[in-house]
Amino acid sequence: MSRGDTVRRRDVLGWLAALGALGLVPGPALARKAGRSSGEGKGEAGGQGREAAKAPWRTGRQLVVVLLQGGPDGLSVAAPVADPLYAFLRPTTALPADCGGLDLGRGFMLHPALSALAPLFASKQLALVPACALPGQGTSHGPALAQFAAGTPAAQARRTAAGWLGRLALALAGERSQMLVASQSEAYDGAPHYTMMAPGRGESLPGLPVEDQTLFAAAGRLYGETGGALGKAFATGREDRQEALAKLLEESRRAAGGAIPAPHFAAFGQRFGRELAKRRDAALGFVSVGGFDTHSGQGAAKGYLADRLRETGQGLAGMLAGLGSAAEDTVIVALGEFGRSARENTFGGTDNGLGGVALVLGGPVAGGRMYGEWPGLAGHRLAEGRDVAVATDWRDVVAPIAVRHLGLPEKKLGDVFPGFTPASSPPAIVG
Repeated sequence: MSRGDTVRRRDVLGWLAALGALGLVPGPALARKAGRSSGEGKGEAGGQGREAAKAPWRTGRQLVVVLLQGGPDGLSVAAPVADPLYAFLRPTTALPADCGGLDLGRGFMLHPALSALAPLFASKQLALVPACALPGQGTSHGPALAQFAAGTPAAQARRTAAGWLGRLALALAGERSQMLVASQSEAYDGAPHYTMMAPGRGESLPGLPVEDQTLFAAAGRLYGETGGALGKAFATGREDRQEALAKLLEESRRAAGGAIPAPHFAAFGQRFGRELAKRRDAALGFVSVGGFDTHSGQGAAKGYLADRLRETGQGLAGMLAGLGSAAEDTVIVALGEFGRSARENTFGGTDNGLGGVALVLGGPVAGGRMYGEWPGLAGHRLAEGRDVAVATDWRDVVAPIAVRHLGLPEKKLGDVFPGFTPASSPPAIVG
């Protein structure tokens, strides 16, 4: 550049600055424009450039978290049909081995209602992790959701700030990070930027089925005729049972609060996938799906839970279809805040439990198999004698995805999951 060109350039910038002083050109916009074109004015623009250079996120890669709110029954999603204790613990809710579910290997079977996901398992785009949850967490919905959002069990919750997805967003791309979400959650609290995609109105979640009252009514008439202490005891017992069931049904209704009903997710999943395909500037996505707190009338190969799993499987498969070619750079992790009890209850359902199941889908997934240890269903192997023990920390599923797929430096895992010590050999679900 000649000395004359330099003088003319300075004259032009001086003239623009004068216009800015008069309010005809915005000053900050001028500074950014000049800094990009000349390398001068290294204030805001220069800082953004350095931040962009340091951002570890591999542009275009995505992680989408699907929270199956209410606690899906892992023993139905991936049923251990080869274990004779399974049918013993689940006299009415166990899947029969001949129900048409997909053989997952290791004695497990995919619930037949999840048939929309079977082709993904065959094409090695789906992996499952049984006995998966957050170690040290409880089984009450509110606290468990808070611990999921924090990414730490209750004992460490006070050390955390914001949600784990919010912290991951900052660790990946700083203040420029973007997210696409379709449900409210504290998990992405602290994220600098996110776009809320309204799911719109759709099918609502049906109420849990209640037990057939015919037998109780007949017994009530019989004992009512005889009267006496036996009749009073029966009436009191039936009243207590109905009160307990009413509380469980109300709990199930609250457990789905804020989530997209599973019947609506069946169609919404594809729409969400199409939006994710457009937003490759967003490293993270989040949506919660409700309908898995199955305290009553759960069913087995067919029934209430089967319907919710069918809708969820359709939504997850639809999300990958909506992503199109972008699915090759997207990993979807679907999991609950906890699992269900190993033994079914007296209402033909399952209660809140510990070890659940995680599903990992997408092009980068080394699928077509199950990962992680299986603690079994023997009484001495169950947590507190009632729940599937936690064999895999879900953070050991997500952390390698964040590192290997999204590009998060391992040294930043402590920023995302404070107090977390990764397993020495975590599941290598993505390369």
